[in-house]
Amino acid sequence: MNQLLDQLFGLGKSLTFGGEGVEFRFAREFPAWAWVGVIAACFGIAGWSYWRLLGGRASRIALAAMRALVLVLVAILVAGPELVKQNERVERDWVVVMADRSASMTVADVGKDTGDPSPKTRESQLVETVRRAADTFTTLQQTRNVLFMGFDAGAFDLRFEKADRGVPASVELGKAQGRRTFIGQSLEQALRRVAGRPVAGVVMLTDGRSADATPRAVLRQLEARHIPVFPVPLGSAKALADLAVTHVESPSAAFIGDIVPVTVTVANLGAAKDAPFPKGKVQLVDSLTNAVLDERPLHEAPSADDGDQITLMAKPDQAGNATWSVRIVSDEPDLTADNNVSSFRVELADRPIRVVYFDGYPRWEYRYVKNILIREKSIRSSALLLASDRRYIQDGSEVLDSIPRTQEGWSGFDVVLMGDLRPELFSTEQLAQIKRLVAERGAGLLWIGGSGATPGAWRGTPLADLLPFTLKNGGSTSEAGPQPWMGPVLIKPGTAAARYGVLQLSTNADKPWPVELADPNLGWPLMRWAQRIEPASLKPTAEVLAIAQPQEGADSASPAPLVLTMRYGAGRVVYVGTDETWRYRYARGEVLTERFWIPLVRLLARDSLGRAGKPAILAVSPDTAQANQQVQVTVRLIDQTLIDKRPASIKVRVARKTGPDQPEQGRATELTLLPQGGGDADTPAAAFTGAWLGSEPGVFTIDSADPVLAGLDLSAQVEVILPDDELRFPQTDHASLAGLASATGGAVVPPERISDLPSLLPNREVRILGTPQTETLWDKPVVWVLLMTLLIVEWAGRRMIKLS
Repeated sequence: MNQLLDQLFGLGKSLTFGGEGVEFRFAREFPAWAWVGVIAACFGIAGWSYWRLLGGRASRIALAAMRALVLVLVAILVAGPELVKQNERVERDWVVVMADRSASMTVADVGKDTGDPSPKTRESQLVETVRRAADTFTTLQQTRNVLFMGFDAGAFDLRFEKADRGVPASVELGKAQGRRTFIGQSLEQALRRVAGRPVAGVVMLTDGRSADATPRAVLRQLEARHIPVFPVPLGSAKALADLAVTHVESPSAAFIGDIVPVTVTVANLGAAKDAPFPKGKVQLVDSLTNAVLDERPLHEAPSADDGDQITLMAKPDQAGNATWSVRIVSDEPDLTADNNVSSFRVELADRPIRVVYFDGYPRWEYRYVKNILIREKSIRSSALLLASDRRYIQDGSEVLDSIPRTQEGWSGFDVVLMGDLRPELFSTEQLAQIKRLVAERGAGLLWIGGSGATPGAWRGTPLADLLPFTLKNGGSTSEAGPQPWMGPVLIKPGTAAARYGVLQLSTNADKPWPVELADPNLGWPLMRWAQRIEPASLKPTAEVLAIAQPQEGADSASPAPLVLTMRYGAGRVVYVGTDETWRYRYARGEVLTERFWIPLVRLLARDSLGRAGKPAILAVSPDTAQANQQVQVTVRLIDQTLIDKRPASIKVRVARKTGPDQPEQGRATELTLLPQGGGDADTPAAAFTGAWLGSEPGVFTIDSADPVLAGLDLSAQVEVILPDDELRFPQTDHASLAGLASATGGAVVPPERISDLPSLLPNREVRILGTPQTETLWDKPVVWVLLMTLLIVEWAGRRMIKLS
């Protein structure tokens, strides 16, 4: 029937009766009741026009019907019959699939929270999830536009390979190496990519760790555009503790037989500030033999604001360049083991420590300390009692021809002990030489206070700067220094003692200070004379190694510092505010006294050892810096022959390390160091300094590149970190992903349920109507033929009954 009508009306192929999407309608639409009225009126008018005419009734009825059909046909033509086909275009909606490509994906914590002995990395979980969802993505692409993107600090495109010739579909993820993650910023960039397009949802495969929060503007945009977010959480469902070695402080050099302290800071990254530490221990290990040199348990509560500080001790017995490691052994699941180990080098020397001891009179403390130094096989000492007429009495294992008068003469000593004597026994130049010996060559200065001259008489001398507290101005010299306690005191070690490995008088590592030394009833532990050093007088860099605890009858004052240490330039000073440690001999002979003094001497000698025999030193500060933080690079010339060359500047080279002892090729930069303090023709500069700015994270090696320093093998190392480094806090954050899904009307999709995505994604496709195709029917010849036929038939009928 439709084909017949098409032929009658002469219609083409585009618009036909019964064609898909083709409908018949009138250009001027009338409701159905109007058409009923029109048809009724047509038949009424036709009937009325033949009502009173002559002729047979049947003939008149037939003619009236014929006229009514003509009128109805005219009414239809006036309404404008036509065929219409709507031109409709369907715009597919978009699905944005975003995969986390940051370095935290390399953390192996999948299954670790459930006790899996072989946990997988988040990257493995991501690859497996994407592989499993390949068919799902292919299905989505058949009805939707799917945009694959990766993200870390920003969003970028990923390539999706469709299945071809038996090769399954896949997403080319690339390497997970982003050092920072900004989920909010990445979402904003992804929304810009699909701006003005219908979006069914955003699928995010991530561990949730982000350095930024999703901005409110992005959340409002997601809400306004009705775009739900469907996070697929990767990694451990529970945010695991991440124990990390954040800092290791150890001497760069030590003597054989030293008790070498290694202070380790362990942080529980990502945990609340007051969260208890997981159970475990910290070990000090010889990297060559894997022998455990010492180990200590982790404290349940952090011992410092930046983590748990633990001091490990080792007593090396072999000389050479040793490589030690600090490692964490946790009893509970730990997020990553990559930050559980830190290695460092220690130069171990097998040579005697060279000590010179000056005092003003043969007090008991002098006798015992002198004898301790003589008995100690690892020390070569010279002890001198100086008189006011420049004469002296000499003792010790080494004989001095005279008190050194040149800088070179003092350079043979690692430690200088200064007892209770007046500074006038030395020339001003000799005191300045001792000061330079400590500040530039790293020697140690050990003060032993007394009731005569030390420290008050040293006010205004070059060595006054090397006291760890300030002396009072005005008054007599006896009033310039600390005043003595009015009664006996007990010595108690301070917190810094363990960090430096000194005042460990007990063989029990857990209780380094013998219990009997805290018992005043025994009598002999009491120091009958000691100086009361006011805490307010301490210099900013002074540290308390021991305090004086006043006893009944002394006074009602609080404890005060008694043994102090302070860095000064390249060296270190120690001040002991009592000369009565000889009283400890009443307990165990010389054992306690030796354990008191020998470690202090060794502590002071280490810095000298680090510089002994070296013509120049290259140092950096700090050795761990944040990106774009200035690092001060200093080259200090020690050998006089180098100083005499009078270099105008020193050049060093900075290169990133790509592996052990492998500087990155082609990326080295040159830095020029200028004289510190200017330097002039009369006083050539001995120190050169400059600032370097590390803009990229990594480990950088700084070594000499100046002909003056050729062949000296000077080098230092700097680590540059990002403040928001991805791996500093690599815990998962699934809670934030759940919050994002809830805020946008999405849902959290477990990795094993990713095949449910097609049913979860809403239909956001848009149907767009274009200009419709129209084919008018009223102007077709068949219509006019029909109309003329009806009129001719009526006219012929009227002629037959003789009405016209």
